[in-house]
Amino acid sequence: MLNIGDTVVFGTEGIFTIEETTQKVICGKKTDYYVLKSTSKDNSVVYLPMNNQMLLERAKPLVTREEIGRLIENIPNSEDCWVDDHKQRKEKFNRILQSGDRQDIMALAGTIHNKQKAQLAAHKKLNASDERILREAERIINLEFAFVLNIAPDEVKDYIRNRMSVSA
Repeated sequence: MLNIGDTVVFGTEGIFTIEETTQKVICGKKTDYYVLKSTSKDNSVVYLPMNNQMLLERAKPLVTREEIGRLIENIPNSEDCWVDDHKQRKEKFNRILQSGDRQDIMALAGTIHNKQKAQLAAHKKLNASDERILREAERIINLEFAFVLNIAPDEVKDYIRNRMSVSA
């Protein structure tokens, strides 16, 4: 259950605070909504219908500092999720992003980073859709970790590297 004042990750949209509840009449039907306001500078607002379980499940509580530590510790144990077929890979990677599962998203980013290193060693590049998915995975991770850790999003990569070298 969501409560006014909770801060949540809403799908791949970003981090939002539940500001209030409201009723709206759309197409003659009255529906109750949570009003989610973005914590970023863009001041986006999302009206989340209280009766739509599928959408409600996309609003996840923020990870804690301890959970971030565990997620980072588990990076070396992450499975490679690369799929050779481009179409199947794109579908799988998009499902991972949409799932909101932080461990899977971090594994996805690691998988694409590893593939990127291999491609660079062979003087090749990742294809555009893999690069886009990598940027999106990093954006999702960086926004949430930065918010929880109270650091800038562009500092998250170094934070992860430092934590991994300490635990190695």
